Amino acid sequence: YFGENVSSRLLLDLCRDIDIACKSELRDHPQLAKTADKVVQLVKDWRLQFATDPARGNWREAYQQAAMQTALNRVSEAIDMLYLVMKSSLGRSDLIDNAFERLALCKARLLKLMDMQQSGVSLWYETTRLHVNLHLTPLSIADKFSNIVAENERSWIFTSATLSVNNGFTHYTMQMGLTRAKTLLLQSPFNYSEQAMLCVPRYMSEPHEQGMARQLLQIAVRLVEANNGRCFFLFTSHRMLQLVAKQLPDLVRQPVLVQGSTGKRLLLEQFVTLDNAVLLGTGSFWEGVDVRGDALSCVIIDKLPFASPDEPLLQARSEDCALRGEDPFAKVQLPQAVITLKQGVGRLIRDVTDRGVMVICDNRLVTKPYGEVFLTSLPPMRRTRSLDEAVNFLQQIKQDNDVDQSK
Repeated sequence: YFGENVSSRLLLDLCRDIDIACKSELRDHPQLAKTADKVVQLVKDWRLQFATDPARGNWREAYQQAAMQTALNRVSEAIDMLYLVMKSSLGRSDLIDNAFERLALCKARLLKLMDMQQSGVSLWYETTRLHVNLHLTPLSIADKFSNIVAENERSWIFTSATLSVNNGFTHYTMQMGLTRAKTLLLQSPFNYSEQAMLCVPRYMSEPHEQGMARQLLQIAVRLVEANNGRCFFLFTSHRMLQLVAKQLPDLVRQPVLVQGSTGKRLLLEQFVTLDNAVLLGTGSFWEGVDVRGDALSCVIIDKLPFASPDEPLLQARSEDCALRGEDPFAKVQLPQAVITLKQGVGRLIRDVTDRGVMVICDNRLVTKPYGEVFLTSLPPMRRTRSLDEAVNFLQQIKQDNDVDQSK
């Protein structure tokens, strides 16, 4: 992002290191320990200004609250005092010297994040149960990155299965400021028309209608039973994941693994080892996951992955796009959703021998004009609206695998 951030966790970890140094190496400097303790208390008080539940939000708006300003100003003043006190101890402890450098960086970043007059950037926050993280993100990195490219006279090669949108690279080259880029779109080595089927089930509710979770469960049960597990169920929101996760284990015989119940790596290991599980996941499972072979032959996606309109960075980029007289949906929201969907779809076929079914439970893929942009951007899988046909394809895969294993 070429952005900057500072978090309560970072500040608390820094103060913890100062406390360790004071107890082991600088016992003659009690003021330093007391000053660090003051920062710890004020950082914790500042976190209390945010809601308890994890969330993302617009930092400019949050900072308008008087109580928020007061709490963060106190943190900033305490950091300034800690900075001055630490200066007198430099050179006496490697731990303190390292902590001082980190404190100086946090101090500078915090000043930037308290400057609400900046333009061309998005100021946003995200909270966890215990911590808060402030972010400064440029709305565009095109100028900065093009300067980096210009300063380094060499070839720059960008490769990925998800760079293109609608079979073109305009979105990516504009984002990166690559005005003179030569592009090449290579066909996949996979025979998608033979290896995979895309199903968009008929009669789906609209994504935000009340009956959506019930329909998703019905579809999942059919596919999980037909495929004896070996399914990824990818969600665009934690809310829908939790709704399905509460009910699906009572409806299928196969093990149900849920993101958040343990670490990502362990979940994937369990999924492969069990060989008949269904894994429910959100964001982090849409990309960077490589399960090859028979262990995964069905991927279900609940709906098209448009970012939430409340997403602070999306809001800022959309507003900036509108000010330039362009269409935020076509220029910002749609390309981002297409790339995310391509990443999710890419979990299914990972090798030339893989076969499987991709089920996207969103009618908009075939009923909205922009659906064609998604379909054109996806691999050329055979398509169907019939869930029965998708189930039959899974059963055929199972029969073929049984024949191969008996040879």
